[in-house]
Amino acid sequence: MLFTMKKLLGVSSSKVLMLCGLGLLMTLGAFWHHQTNQNQLDRMNVLNQGVGTCFNRISQTFTAMMIKDIHSPYLNRGFMGLSDECLNETIKGINPFKQNIGKGYETLNKLISDVHWFHESVVRTHSPMVSGKNLDVPLNPLSSKFSQMENLKINLVDEIDATNSRIREIQMSDEVLMGLGLLMFVISLSILSLKEFNRIQLQQEIEKKALNLLKTGQANVGAMVDQIIERGLLTQGLPVSAQIFKDYHGDLLERMASRSAYYEGKNEKTETVETKEEIPEFTPPETLDGHKTSFKEVLVSIQNINAKDLIHVSDVRDVQLAVAFEGFEQMMNAAINKLATRRNDGKKIIVSNQIHSDKAIINLFLAGNTFTATELDFSQNNQNISADSMDMNMILLKEMANETNSTWHIENKTDRAGAITGMAIRFTMNRVPRDAKSNKNLVSVVKGKKKDLARELMN
Repeated sequence: MLFTMKKLLGVSSSKVLMLCGLGLLMTLGAFWHHQTNQNQLDRMNVLNQGVGTCFNRISQTFTAMMIKDIHSPYLNRGFMGLSDECLNETIKGINPFKQNIGKGYETLNKLISDVHWFHESVVRTHSPMVSGKNLDVPLNPLSSKFSQMENLKINLVDEIDATNSRIREIQMSDEVLMGLGLLMFVISLSILSLKEFNRIQLQQEIEKKALNLLKTGQANVGAMVDQIIERGLLTQGLPVSAQIFKDYHGDLLERMASRSAYYEGKNEKTETVETKEEIPEFTPPETLDGHKTSFKEVLVSIQNINAKDLIHVSDVRDVQLAVAFEGFEQMMNAAINKLATRRNDGKKIIVSNQIHSDKAIINLFLAGNTFTATELDFSQNNQNISADSMDMNMILLKEMANETNSTWHIENKTDRAGAITGMAIRFTMNRVPRDAKSNKNLVSVVKGKKKDLARELMN
């Protein structure tokens, strides 16, 4: 469930907006089509009622004729004319959508023709009866014609009902489509709301950390500021901008460190010139034991001795580390071998690094596995954990970290929902400043008074 929710929240906002728009479009389109069909259905009902009303008038005329009620108003020419007009108005009403009822339109035309013939026959038979003639004339032709008209009327009603059933089926499909579109729209809005809620939560968390830095007086610590700004940019969906800031800020910190070293050297020179006493020859200490190891060279060496599908390098920048090559290589090999013992499903060990003004952080990560509680306690220098219970890689990691004066840390990584995503090893190591000078700070040693020295320098 958590994985599915994380996957949904990982969908880009543009795709979610497209899904939201598609759902809304489906809902509106299906609603418009449903209403159009409803208008046709209403017209079909009106047609059905009109045919029924008109045929009732014809039935009244037929009944009056059969019982030979020669003075009945239903046998009046005007009444029969209105019956003809009733059917004519009915067919005019369905002309705009006559294709929708199929054969029903032809049936209605046939019915109108037969009704007209029926009324003419009634007039020819009724007129002599009014004057007292032909009172015993047979009415079988009229009865047969009426039976034909009645069959036509039944067929017409059946065809109208069939058309209504077809329209209702289309409306049911429209209703299903409306439901799906509305569901897509609601789900999309929910995902957008959750994404916005998570973004606000992350912003508040980042702002809280920044406020803590201000309160503790650590707002000028480059590494911490770097992490906060980078995370803030990633929260806003700006990974490229975050990488640009990370590179720029790292170079800026290096230049500031180099400039600081330059001014420190210049101050040492001035103080040396102004002294009145003889100063012994200055021998600067070797920077961090004098070691200078390229991180990429060690990484290439490790990649050459391991399987090609074991290591994946991600966002690695070269940096000169103040550590012996052999010791650092052994420590990296021990870390990779440790992670490789837990490897499954062909997952690769991801290697990345971060560079700060005086430190470099090396990260190794393997997804889908975890360290045990005993291993985590052992890495934290827990005296209760015996080295005999640990595998050789963990022991080598601890020993090599002590020998290289490196800080190491292992942990089980978790996502924002608290689910464990994998196991990670991190090394924090001293680095050699890029533009630092080794033994060039002291230029010369001169002895004398300040004004004599100043005159000498002017000359």
